[in-house]
Amino acid sequence: MLLKLSARYLCLSMLASTCWLQAQAAPAPTVKSPKVVLVSIDGLRWQEVFHGADPEILRNSQFIRHADQLAELPTKPQQLMPFVHQTIASQGMLVGDRRRGSAMQVSNPWHFSYPGYNELLSGFPDPAINSNGKIANPNVTVLEWLNQQPGMAQQVAAFGSWDVLPFILNTERSKLPVNAGFAPMNEQMAGPLTPQLKLLNQLQRQTPSPWAAVRLDVFTQQFALEYLTQKKPRLLYIAYGETDDFAHDGQYDQYLKAIRRTDGFIKELWQQLQSDPFYAGQTTLLISTDHGRGDNANSWQHHASGRAIAGYMKKLKNFGNGVSGSDQIWLAALGPQIPARGLVQTQQPWSQSQVASTVAELLGYDYQAYQYKAAAAIPLGTADEATVQLAGRRAAMTTAAEGAGSAPQQGTVLTPQ
Repeated sequence: MLLKLSARYLCLSMLASTCWLQAQAAPAPTVKSPKVVLVSIDGLRWQEVFHGADPEILRNSQFIRHADQLAELPTKPQQLMPFVHQTIASQGMLVGDRRRGSAMQVSNPWHFSYPGYNELLSGFPDPAINSNGKIANPNVTVLEWLNQQPGMAQQVAAFGSWDVLPFILNTERSKLPVNAGFAPMNEQMAGPLTPQLKLLNQLQRQTPSPWAAVRLDVFTQQFALEYLTQKKPRLLYIAYGETDDFAHDGQYDQYLKAIRRTDGFIKELWQQLQSDPFYAGQTTLLISTDHGRGDNANSWQHHASGRAIAGYMKKLKNFGNGVSGSDQIWLAALGPQIPARGLVQTQQPWSQSQVASTVAELLGYDYQAYQYKAAAAIPLGTADEATVQLAGRRAAMTTAAEGAGSAPQQGTVLTPQ
């Protein structure tokens, strides 16, 4: 009798353990009609994102234009980025706080903007992209590829403050709808212009920008929000730019204010998404940056690798082997396919090159089946589940391909996992 009870107890224990393991390894909830909004904030350091203003830089009058307003500056992380710390940190996931064992970095050898945006959007570093020149990107980005896939045609759009974005996305070849720099919104991209778009075009013409190649982010924001309302793309990319330019100008107070404004833009964006039935409960928000910056008060304005300084960035020759910290970036994610992990500790740094495949996978597509150079998508499960989840997704992709009678090919459409 005792033997029978022991055997029964053992079976029940094994069954319970199996159910527990299956629950632990469950993938993120399936979304019937997934959408993605990808956001980049140019040159925003992880130090400010996670730890707020740098006291040493704040004490340097060289970097504070209005010292009399110092007490009014947002300096704590919750003041600088309240949406990130109050909403994303509790409902989504963050990576990049190196002081707490969380790291992400670029893979390209240059550590400045165009190479970073190429890596972010194409999924791999290209050493041949070694300047910020207005040169058409030879690489197909995940935005261009997705725009050619079944169910995604004319469902992708991009907005940016920097006037080089159309070249990064190679609009001449890709035919992607892109509004960037000081370009007005036109009917070719938006259809008949709404009164709001006509007003934005007028205000943009009449409003000076501190920079020759970058418009104020408020125009990028408002153009994008109106486009979301009218056109409802399944994939939207928004590239804000003020943070990087105020940093290059050495205006730390304005850099901090730009961070606070951008966090407000992202909150406004998220609220609009959640108030629209087309997007609510179906949209994942990914936020990252194109490069890091110098990690101390003497270098925070700049970013470049040693190789870049030996070539395109010769003006930074005083930094010799490179600006330390330029390769260090961060990522935030929120949405129905993102577990509430908070800050994710990483055994190895995550890579900027993983973002492109992640965007595609969230939408139900396998970008690596097209671009073999692209890094694998970021595992989105809990820390213990990440490896199991990634293996399960790849197995599902293989099963789907076998069911179709062939291995995954370019342009294969997959059911969201």
